[in-house]
Parts: sequence; structure tokens; C-alpha cells
Amino acid sequence: MAASLQPLFSAITFLLLIASLIGSSEAAGIVQYWGRGHSEPSSLAEFCRREFATDVNIAFLKDFGSGHMPELNVIHPWPSAADIESCQNNQTKVFISLAGPSNLSSVEDAQEVAAYVWNTYLGGESSDRPFGTAVLDGVELHIHSGNPNYLDVLALALKGYPNVTLAVAGECPIPNLFLDPTIRTGVVDQVRVEFFDNPSCEFLPPNDTSLLFRSWDSWSDYPGVHKLYLGIPISSSIASEGGYIPPNELVYDVLPYLQNSPVYGGITVYPYFGHGVTFKSLLRSYARAV
Repeated sequence: MAASLQPLFSAITFLLLIASLIGSSEAAGIVQYWGRGHSEPSSLAEFCRREFATDVNIAFLKDFGSGHMPELNVIHPWPSAADIESCQNNQTKVFISLAGPSNLSSVEDAQEVAAYVWNTYLGGESSDRPFGTAVLDGVELHIHSGNPNYLDVLALALKGYPNVTLAVAGECPIPNLFLDPTIRTGVVDQVRVEFFDNPSCEFLPPNDTSLLFRSWDSWSDYPGVHKLYLGIPISSSIASEGGYIPPNELVYDVLPYLQNSPVYGGITVYPYFGHGVTFKSLLRSYARAV
């Protein structure tokens, strides 16, 4: 009898884990990346069906500025409009992730990049739209290198277009080297902070949350932060300087603290692009073990 009930207990535990991750806020969610993983589904629509994600970043649009428009750099066949609309119909927002290095050289340069992204991937018009008629929900500025100048101008220009959700993804030390002026504009909807590979602001094994919580509280009070996301690595193998949080610590120790913050937005899961581990499989493994 006990053996026959075990799958039910695992399923219930798994659902409780997901509920804990998402939290009580309607705005809270799980952000994931698609486009560079050899072990992930090559179809974006299949990824949205298989993985738990409220927001998916197509990774990446790369290398922009100084008159150069960003280029789509994914290892899979480009998603069709039907793929993207399938995700959106299942309540998963689709972002294009604009990655560094940034080489913006002027206000006009930043505005031209914003116009290109709007016309090519969002609600504008262009003869060259890789995803056809699909209109993406937003843009993530995933900037860790290059020239930090004029990124705030790029953000303001993107938010000048209608119905654009804007996110930024950066490292946890404050102020952020590349995105601080952008966050301070106040137009960023989601601030996705990578709380790993930085010993001053990450979880320390086996269960030391003090530095992580101190950094989280500082970010929660930071000017321009409206929704704050906990960025975590999917595996310890991609966090060479630490910060990996085991699922049990995440669910029972870390998230209850973070969810008390009025700006808690959810979590961002950073993948290991050569690894077979997915966030869903990681949580299922934990559910089976408890």
C-alpha cells in the first residue's frame, strides 16, 4: 500500500515545490533560458510545454552598437511564430535576451538599436523578422561586458514603445558595473540578479544564508527596483566561485525569507548549456527523495 502511494506523495511534493517557488504574488514566477543548450528541446514550443517557466528568454541577440545591429545567435532552428504563440497561449511570456558586449557609442546609436529590436522582434514592422508575425513580450538586457555607456538610453528608448516588458540581468555586487544607470531610470520592470560566482553576496554551504540575505535586502531597497528576481545556477558545476543552492535549502530556507519582500518577483534559473540537468528534473529528483 505504501509503495503504491509513493508516486502520489512525490507528485504532491513536486506541486508544493512549484507553489513555493512561485509564491503567493501573482507577479512572481520562474524565468528560464532557451537557445544555447545542447540537451534542451530544440523546439521552443516543446521547451515551454516541458519546463516550468512563466518567462522564457531566447538567448541570445549578441554584439551591438557603433552602428552594428545585434545578431541572433541560437544553436537550434529559429522558432516559428507558431512556436512562440504556443508559449504565449500557455501563459509563458517570451523575451529576447540582448547580450554583451555592448558597444553603444552615442544616444542616436542606442535609439537605433532599440528601433531595430522593436521592428524585428516586438510590435514594429520590418521585412526581416526571424520569427515571422510573432510579437515577443519583452527584452532582457543581459550585459556583463563592453561599454556601459548609453545602456540607460537604450532602456528608455525600448520602454518608449508600447507593451514592452523590460528586464535586466546582472551580477549581485552593488552598484552593478554595467547596469546601474539603467536600473536607476526606474523604467525596468524586472531586475534579475545573479546571486552566484560572487563570494560577497551568495549562499554558502552547507546552510549559511547571511551574505545572500544581506545582498537581497540591499537590492530590495535599491532605487529603480520594482520586481527583484533571485538568479540561481541550475548546477554547482556552472558556479565556479560558489552560490549553488540545493533545492531543499532553496524551498525551505531561502524562499520563505525572500517572499516577505514587497519587490519579490520570483527566480531566474541560469542553465549549464552543455548539461542534461533541467530545473524541472532537478525538482523532481528532490520530490522523489523526500
